[in-house]
Amino acid sequence: MTNTGSISEGPPLGLTPILAVSDAHAAITFYSRAFGATEIARILAPDRKRLIHVRMMVCGTVFVFMDEIPELAANESGFHSPDRLNGTSVSLHLQVADAESIWRQALNAGAVPVIPLAKQFWGELYGRLKDPFGHEWTIAQLLQILENAEVEHAATGAFHPKGL
Repeated sequence: MTNTGSISEGPPLGLTPILAVSDAHAAITFYSRAFGATEIARILAPDRKRLIHVRMMVCGTVFVFMDEIPELAANESGFHSPDRLNGTSVSLHLQVADAESIWRQALNAGAVPVIPLAKQFWGELYGRLKDPFGHEWTIAQLLQILENAEVEHAATGAFHPKGL
């Protein structure tokens, strides 16, 4: 879907992740195929090739991304894609009703597993993927509601002694 409508309404109140990617046009296709994201708006850079703002919605949440554009004044603050940084310290979390389906969909769209999708000690089916642009996404489905004490007890077997 190509939507070049106005972004003047702005994103909803709350937290909105903003990502830098190496190819925003390809990211639109990937996020649509991998997570069923829908495009809300986009703005082209003056070169009419790159995108300086793309707003999409996934699982009821808005997120924004843009091409890395070194000549854009806002980039002087270091807003770089994970490719340029050789990694990321942030993960985008998707809480879904069917983790296996979303997991397969994301892999088929080009994501790479970082942590395999598996039942975790905190009661979720959970895994982590890396998208083609270097951003990491966690996919989770609640399987069992556990009390905090139960999770803490279960965690003792999940941590290596050096990690505590």
